[in-house]
Amino acid sequence: MSKKFVNYSLLTLLIAVFSVAASAATFTVTKIADTNDGTCDADCSLREAVGAANASPDDDVIVFSSLFDSKQTITLAGTEIVFAANGSLSLVGPGAGLLTVSGNNASRIISTGPNVTATISGITFTAGNGVGTLNSGRAGAIYNAGGTLLIENCVITGNSASNGGGLNNSSAGPTPAVPGNLTLRFTTVSNNTATGSGGGMQNFSTSTVTIDRSAFIGNTSNGTTGGGGGQFNGAVLITNSTFANNSAPSGSGGGMQSNGGLGAIITNSTFSGNSSLNNGGGIHRGTTNVNFFIRNTIVAGNNGTATSPDVTNSAGGIQSQGNNLIGVTGTSSGWVASDLLGTDPMLGPLGSNGGPTQSFVPMAGSPAIDAGQNCVLDLSCAANNPPEAVVTDQRGVSRPQGPIVDIGSVEVEAAGAPALLGGRVVFSDPYGLPNALVTITDGVTTWRARTSSFGYFRVHDLPTGVTYTITVSDKRASYSSVDVELNGDTYVEISPAALQRGK
Repeated sequence: MSKKFVNYSLLTLLIAVFSVAASAATFTVTKIADTNDGTCDADCSLREAVGAANASPDDDVIVFSSLFDSKQTITLAGTEIVFAANGSLSLVGPGAGLLTVSGNNASRIISTGPNVTATISGITFTAGNGVGTLNSGRAGAIYNAGGTLLIENCVITGNSASNGGGLNNSSAGPTPAVPGNLTLRFTTVSNNTATGSGGGMQNFSTSTVTIDRSAFIGNTSNGTTGGGGGQFNGAVLITNSTFANNSAPSGSGGGMQSNGGLGAIITNSTFSGNSSLNNGGGIHRGTTNVNFFIRNTIVAGNNGTATSPDVTNSAGGIQSQGNNLIGVTGTSSGWVASDLLGTDPMLGPLGSNGGPTQSFVPMAGSPAIDAGQNCVLDLSCAANNPPEAVVTDQRGVSRPQGPIVDIGSVEVEAAGAPALLGGRVVFSDPYGLPNALVTITDGVTTWRARTSSFGYFRVHDLPTGVTYTITVSDKRASYSSVDVELNGDTYVEISPAALQRGK
């Protein structure tokens, strides 16, 4: 029986929004100008909507009018937007390909405070420079200071700050300070720069960041501490995620650097193409504290010191949980018998391989295939399980495809199995169309899917040797049907025949 695809990320978001609808106030952003007259009515800016939500004791929701059915940019007027702790806040953007919020290189974009509970989805954040009322210099785009913040289906790109070029997560408030809890899901953190630590982000020692099915790509930390992708001194939980092409040209840990005692649990992730001046182009663990646990993960193809380009650690600083694939072991230690050391993972190029974030797919014959631990599928590992069961990969493909889960963030679909048909619905190049209905039919059976925030769709387990007709239905644009003969996993790009609004 063919398996019908469900856009679980969108479904989760809708459930979250509607579950609070009965007790929530909803504010609608209607314009791109960054005004603030203290009122959110028919004429309402993003800043005014947040101000109204801050003043409301309800669990509030901010949405966007039909103006944002086409690509728009909100440029801040020189100061950050601050979330207050007065009920929860859900900021629901129309899609990261449709809405960009820019700091105009004049300020940080968003910050929270102690005990704030908030969700941000479907927005691109760019050109933030870390200037804000609280700890100016931290977090180019988003500073979570003692809040509980979920960022989902977003892009954090092209921001800069002293520490945490894109993001910063820390404790804040009176003694005892409230720790920050930040979760990134289906989110890309790319091309951010820190003059100090943490090009993509910095996490302080008492706080926790969870990174799930996300990608840190092309971030740079220019300080001597390093951490091109991220500098994690608090707890960090990384699952099904890719760290690629990040750099620390003056320090350690091109992909990530970790000094903190709370440590890390890294599961089914991939670190490749990262670079640093010294000490682990992929990962550097800069403390002897043993709370650094890694399982089913690829660390290979990075560039650091000649003797240890992929991973380095202080004595005792890494505790392998098994079944990792390490390109060059070098001076690193803590590995166990089930790890594949000195091994080429045979990765394909970094690219859009399905799902909202970029990834590496192991090529045919890769030693990463069917070589992990299945205990991650049901959280039955003896210790140090990931936060959630790893039943899909970074892209949303079901795990396992063979008898054993693959190592790394991508699960290779089984040879000879029914194929995948997926692709991207483009709204206005290069932006994808979110939440559009895609219908696929062979003339007898029909499958339906919703596009993600970036316009991607996919349907698994379709019979091969069949021609399928793909149609896209959406009020924002019209699309001609596309015929595809499926002889293996196939991705197609579908462009609009005409734009209905915002042309």
